[in-house]
Amino acid sequence: MLAVITLAFGLGWGVNDLTSGGSSNSASSGSQDPVGASIISEIYDVLRNNYVDKSSLNADAIKQAAINGVIASLNDPHTTYLSPADLKAGALNLNSTYQGIGASVASDNGQLQVTPFRDSPAQKAGMKAGDIVLEVDGQKTDGWSTEQAVEKIRGAKGTSVTLSVKHTDGTLATVTVKRDDIPIQSVFTEPQLEIIPNKSGTNLVDSTGAPVTNLAYLNISQFHDKTYDELVTQLNAMQGKGYKGLILDMRGNPGGLLDSVISIADEFLDKGTILTEKDAGGQTQTWTAKPGGLETTIPIVILMDKSSASGAEVLAGALHDNGRAKIVGTRSFGKGTVNQLHVLTGCGDPNGCGDLYLSVGRWFTPDGTQIEGVGIKPDYEVDMSTSDYQAKGDIQMFKAIDLLEGKQ
Repeated sequence: MLAVITLAFGLGWGVNDLTSGGSSNSASSGSQDPVGASIISEIYDVLRNNYVDKSSLNADAIKQAAINGVIASLNDPHTTYLSPADLKAGALNLNSTYQGIGASVASDNGQLQVTPFRDSPAQKAGMKAGDIVLEVDGQKTDGWSTEQAVEKIRGAKGTSVTLSVKHTDGTLATVTVKRDDIPIQSVFTEPQLEIIPNKSGTNLVDSTGAPVTNLAYLNISQFHDKTYDELVTQLNAMQGKGYKGLILDMRGNPGGLLDSVISIADEFLDKGTILTEKDAGGQTQTWTAKPGGLETTIPIVILMDKSSASGAEVLAGALHDNGRAKIVGTRSFGKGTVNQLHVLTGCGDPNGCGDLYLSVGRWFTPDGTQIEGVGIKPDYEVDMSTSDYQAKGDIQMFKAIDLLEGKQ
């Protein structure tokens, strides 16, 4: 089976978890019926012939309820069924451009958590990393899957969607976002937060407001097919400027393509393990760094928060466990499940049967730390609430600067 491997926060908006194309074998091989699937058809036949309110019967709804029941029995938020409509809506779009609001979505304890991409319509409209979406165009999101959210929120350029959101500080807001073409730039050289609110602009400054010119700053907002090229361009631009350290900001990074993550890690490592994968059968695969990276010696501090997920966690774990970076911020999201997309073919519908997106393994950092459900623990725990930021500035950035300048 041809595999295109990705790590991401959730389905949609240009970044996805692990996907693979191709057909899978039908689950009902031979005449065996281990889970009693034939009973569903029998129940439907009985209802169709005898149920008092036949007008309420809907074959598609019953099929979807049965599928949802199977998925729910796993108690795994990363395994889901994607209908042909979900796929048509672009739930597995891996292009580096698309039409929408510019955000990623994930299910967090039964709630829809949205993280806007940098400079996106969503961010410009006032959405913030970690926002919980309560309503979409007046419809409550209770019980929605990430796929349903993608279908409702994405849309054609020029149209608008109104979202009721709850910010991380508990405040409520209603945000109307005009959809647009989203060019997904993923590597930035200017801080994603104004370091001192309403004062420092796009400059890298310390806690006193003094410009910091001896350190490099790179923000990786996600990992897509052009992220590696973007990063290499910036690393080449850093050469010869005498920087004594690098701040690698991955706060709010929802993940992306594994190939991109591995290639980027390799530019900071000249040896050592990058990532280990363990599959359902207990077999392992290991990715190892090759000699010759562009920046294999510069001291690095990584900034992470609870919205840093999947690919961001893999890169942070690789650099941290190989002694190349310290981590500042808060424990990351904890998305380290290998997911694979299987094309379903057993329904006989020429328009397609949908795909099963299932968990098939786990990722581990070089030191053997499981990412799934655990996340990456920072070396320096620096929590920063909205009120902290407004009162004191970007205290996580200040900590990173102090560490690289040897002040702490």
